[in-house]
Amino acid sequence: MIPLPNQRGVSLHRRVMLLLPLVILTLSACRVGLPKGCPPACSGLNLSGQDLTEVNLQNADLRSVNLAHAQLRNANLQGANLAGADLSFADLVSADLNNATLVGTRLYRAHLSNAHLDQANLAGADLTGATLTQVDLTTADLRAVILNNARLIGVDLWGVDLQGAELIGANLAGANLVGANLAGAKLSIDVVAGTTTMTNLRGADLRGIRLTGANLAGADLRGADLTWATLVDANLNASFGGANLTKANLERANLATADFNGANLYDVNLTEANLHQTLLYGANLRNADLRRANVVAGTTDRTAYTDLRGALYNAETQWPTDYHPPEEAIFVPDQAAPEERGDQQ
Repeated sequence: MIPLPNQRGVSLHRRVMLLLPLVILTLSACRVGLPKGCPPACSGLNLSGQDLTEVNLQNADLRSVNLAHAQLRNANLQGANLAGADLSFADLVSADLNNATLVGTRLYRAHLSNAHLDQANLAGADLTGATLTQVDLTTADLRAVILNNARLIGVDLWGVDLQGAELIGANLAGANLVGANLAGAKLSIDVVAGTTTMTNLRGADLRGIRLTGANLAGADLRGADLTWATLVDANLNASFGGANLTKANLERANLATADFNGANLYDVNLTEANLHQTLLYGANLRNADLRRANVVAGTTDRTAYTDLRGALYNAETQWPTDYHPPEEAIFVPDQAAPEERGDQQ
């Protein structure tokens, strides 16, 4: 005779299987510490230090919520409203923040590496000291954002509007800023307790960037590509050694004490620019326009003169009225000029 299954055992097994999902959900809720009704209504809550790894807060109302030191790795915050929230020191690695609202959000020293920020609104957000390596910010709203001392190595900022942004001491090495608008942005040197921090744009792709009126004092732009860049009225007391500024517009820019040694300034507009104590040793000034620029001759003041030793110029180079280039500068006849190249035109 075939033995019949224990009915009581089957019933118990079924009840366990039915209760298991509820137990899992309960334990999950306990882990993340989310109160009833959140999501979607989470505004004003104190969730600081909570472990919210992989939590789903899509489209949640998180205005003014305290998420300082929270663990949000791989969290789904797509479309969430985090305006005015505090995410200081939060771990947002690989978090989904697409279409999220982060207006005025505090993200001090937050970790956002590999986070997704498509169409995110970060206008006025404070990302001081934040880490955003390998992040695509091409569609994010970054107007007036604060990125002082932030790590933005290899970040894609192609065509981004960064008007009025602060990038003091930010590390943008290898970043793509082609066509970005940094009009009125602040990238100046920051002096704190006797130490100095400089904005690092070394080797960055800045072709066509708009930096009208920007302050780049102390920034490191050595080897950067600034072809067709607009730097009108900008403060350029910075390091541009070996940089490519072909056809850039530096009209009325302040280049006082700046280092342009070995820089490519082919066909650049330097009209009315301030070249007091500017280092242009070995720079390429062929076809450059320096009319009405403040170029100080060495015979006038040996401590303040514009250093043009070894600088290249040709018949198309336009100098200020009554100014004659020094003997140390090298005249290159047009017929003897080397072929135009991408890095030395």
